[in-house]
Order: sequence, then structure tokens, then C-alpha cells
Amino acid sequence: MESRDVERLLARYTETGTPASALRLHRAIEALGAERSEDAPTDGPGGGRARKVSVSMPQELTAAVRQRVGSGEFSRYVTEAVARRLETDLLVELVALLEEEYGPVDEAALAEAEALWPDAD
Repeated sequence: MESRDVERLLARYTETGTPASALRLHRAIEALGAERSEDAPTDGPGGGRARKVSVSMPQELTAAVRQRVGSGEFSRYVTEAVARRLETDLLVELVALLEEEYGPVDEAALAEAEALWPDAD
């Protein structure tokens, strides 16, 4: 799921009534977009704007990534992994907000959805 998909989902949710916590989550997503637009343009992964950062990672992990993708694709690999994690974190927060406002998903509805997508994990 792309960030714009999460933003569309939040926009649809906010149209139906926004609790304060959903508004904070929406503002956090907007802030991430604003921060990206302030970065200097480069030929970074994904062809968008990028900012060089320094992170510390265990040597074994960096060696495994380099072995898998080569040093030229290291940044793209890490960027995609971080983007997936951020999207997952935001979706988990959105689910918590929805459950807080509307309660847990009805078991019958969940069973129906699982029957429609038997291959889903």
C-alpha cells in the first residue's frame, strides 16, 4: 500500500467524522509529505527527492543487504523497507482509531471477508 492510499483512506474516514486522534494521525502524514518536499532533489531511490542520512545498523545486516542487492541498490532497499514499516504503523494506528470509535470488527463480517479472500494472510 502506498502512502497516497493511506492518505485517501484517512481522507474518507475524516469525511465521516474525525476524532481528535485521527486528526493528529492525518497531520502526521501531512507533515511527512511536507518534510519530503523540503528535501533537496537528488536521483535517489524512486526518482523523488531524497535526503542523505546516517543510520547505524549491525554489520551482519548491512552485509546481508549488500549481498542480496549490491551496494548500488542498498539505499533503495532500505528506503522501501522503511516505507513499508511506516505504512504498516499508520494502518495499525488507523485500525486502533476505528476500533476505538466503532468497536471491534463483527465476527460475522470478518468471516464473510475471509471467505471472499481465502488466500489473504
